[in-house]
Amino acid sequence: MTGRDGWEPLSEDVRRTLELLLAGEPDGQRRFRDQIPHTRMHASDCACPCVYLRVDTEAVAAVPMDRRMAVVAGASLCDADGGYDGEVSLFAADGALADLQFCDWEDNGPGGRRLWEWLGHVHPM
Repeated sequence: MTGRDGWEPLSEDVRRTLELLLAGEPDGQRRFRDQIPHTRMHASDCACPCVYLRVDTEAVAAVPMDRRMAVVAGASLCDADGGYDGEVSLFAADGALADLQFCDWEDNGPGGRRLWEWLGHVHPM
């Protein structure tokens, strides 16, 4: 259910995408993964499937960061034939997940696949 402010629980698609992006072993990755159950989403106004994220930092701790905002995980996007189609970046601000950005070079989107199926090689930051 979407709240009056436009924030809603994570869709299964976005939740699974975040889990795959943050599946690495580093401690920071684990602490960002811990934020997923306490995160809500708001769709962006762009045509791509980008979403803004908001973490309840009263329920789960912020992750210490060197900079105020940074990319904390990313992956290549692959088209239906396995070819390179762009990049996805997961941003955090002030130690909390903030933005899931898809840069699709061909503007074809995931092509009927779920967002997490669009992910290719994951590159932890």
